[in-house]
Amino acid sequence: MTEPSLLGGLLRTGFDRMVRRELRGVYLRGGLPVGPFVWAANHHSWWDPFVASAVLRRAGRPACLLMLQENLDRYRFFRHAGVFGSAELATGLRLLARGRTLVIYPEGELRPAAPPGPLSPGAAWYAERAGLPLLSVAVRVVLRGHDRPEAYVSCTAVPGKGRVADTTELLAETLAEDLANLDGQLAVADPRTPLAGFRRVVAGRAGRDERIDRLTGALPWRS
Repeated sequence: MTEPSLLGGLLRTGFDRMVRRELRGVYLRGGLPVGPFVWAANHHSWWDPFVASAVLRRAGRPACLLMLQENLDRYRFFRHAGVFGSAELATGLRLLARGRTLVIYPEGELRPAAPPGPLSPGAAWYAERAGLPLLSVAVRVVLRGHDRPEAYVSCTAVPGKGRVADTTELLAETLAEDLANLDGQLAVADPRTPLAGFRRVVAGRAGRDERIDRLTGALPWRS
């Protein structure tokens, strides 16, 4: 089931709440296209689909997600949240035509937090067939100078190159470059300060030391 449902709404609300409770925040660089598009991201963290859901929900974008068929067969309840399987490709075109943004992980599997692996042509194929924008989305979920992880999401538009193979090659180059830039920033930035050029789009839970500072700062006897 990929149509809107009460259970689907509850699931998406639960995903959003989980991100806000367990992460310190989600930070975005770049903009989202007007209307539906294809969100093609690296898949290096368990958090990736939940971060995508939270960002798109806050932007008011109804979303769907392509999942490996064997995984969806194990977790069928995800269908209520707009998830469909890799053996149901026509479903993705139908949902894009109905205004949903498609979240897809063209590496096809969860991989180490390194440069992206080889990309399948699915993201470029969907963008070409649906006539919609394709976004390269570099994501890192990292534990830095606080006791809760932060998610950084960097978006870059990938122009269609006419052939799916050529667009996929450009997507791979863009995603690798954006991940390298993001990793480079993380390697040198003050770990207690959000990365330059990113804006917080989903507020998470402040760290323990931050909450203590707020409390002690409010005490009337604090000097």
